[in-house]
Amino acid sequence: MVYRRSHTKSRHGCTNCKRRRVKCDEQRPNCTICTQRQEECVYSSEVPYFFAGKQPRKPSRNKRSPTTGQTSNVTSVSEDETSALLHQMGLTQISTGSVLHMEELELELQWIMQTHKLLARNEETRKVWELLVLQEALQQPFLMHGILGLSALHLSHLRADNSQAKWLSIAMSHKNVAISMFSKQLSNIDTSNVKAMMSFAGLVVAFGLGSALTPGSPEGPSLNSLIEIFTLSRGVQAVVSAEPEFLRQSNFAPLFDATPPQVFWPDHVLVAFDRLEKLNVQCGQQFAHHNTAVYKRVIEYSRELAAFTLLQPPSMTLAAGFAIRAPEVYLSDLTSRQLYSLVVLAHYCGFLHMARENWCVGRWGREVLGEIQQILPPDWQHHIEWPVKQVWG
Repeated sequence: MVYRRSHTKSRHGCTNCKRRRVKCDEQRPNCTICTQRQEECVYSSEVPYFFAGKQPRKPSRNKRSPTTGQTSNVTSVSEDETSALLHQMGLTQISTGSVLHMEELELELQWIMQTHKLLARNEETRKVWELLVLQEALQQPFLMHGILGLSALHLSHLRADNSQAKWLSIAMSHKNVAISMFSKQLSNIDTSNVKAMMSFAGLVVAFGLGSALTPGSPEGPSLNSLIEIFTLSRGVQAVVSAEPEFLRQSNFAPLFDATPPQVFWPDHVLVAFDRLEKLNVQCGQQFAHHNTAVYKRVIEYSRELAAFTLLQPPSMTLAAGFAIRAPEVYLSDLTSRQLYSLVVLAHYCGFLHMARENWCVGRWGREVLGEIQQILPPDWQHHIEWPVKQVWG
């Protein structure tokens, strides 16, 4: 008995083969039969083109699908056809030669996992720094460079191996670009960039302090370096004053709630602040150039910020907050080495020393206080008794 060979239906064949009721091999753009008959080959469906190969099929036995029982044909997909389909779908073909910026991805992960915590003072502000600031950076490149720079600096501190120098170099490159872009926008602040501008000031303080502690730094912690950090950070005051209501009603509002925490105040800290206040009044009576009102505000916010250090010694809140709030009069007095301004800064150094376990702070308090000791005349040394005791015991 002669058995007929089973016939496999051509579901996507050309219109000519369907009309003749013959099996079409579905080759594109022309099937084999139409090519032999020199006829125009027309397909009614465009979608299967993606699955059809250009090369003629090799004779092979039909294979049954274990699930459907239908005949399946193994075909190849050409790169041109794939590209054409992706183009039709509005997708962009990814080249196998494209380079993922793995270092930047690693830095963003470092920010999310660890570095953002450096600037947080509680859970609410931590959430702002972790994601909201990062989202803002997607719209403001200078902030993204700042985030990547500080994250790279953090990695250079964590990895005491051959990669340390690489991360430090990356950190410096991002920082230089960020500072340049930030400075250009200081004269054009509006609601579109004000949140990014404010966020960036905190990064500047952390980077300025941390970078001076790196191996091979041309200038380590010093009085001049600290004044430069204060001066650069002060730009945030202009930012806040430009759009105060917008910021306080935005999702960045937690950053403005600097209500001091309830802490136990050691007697020696309270006595130190009392002495600062009394000396401020005395200097106002003795020196015509002394601005008692300005220094009264400086002492007040120093006391508020000190509460965060007493609660969490490694916190950056005092280090950054003091820098950002520093009035122009105070910075001018520091630059000209006015004695009372140095006494106030010495007390700031005492609290910095409490935060020395923070990788950005380290030996800053000790180094700057040492310079202040050398500048102050003998009859002013007793005014810095408290910070000296905090640092050297």
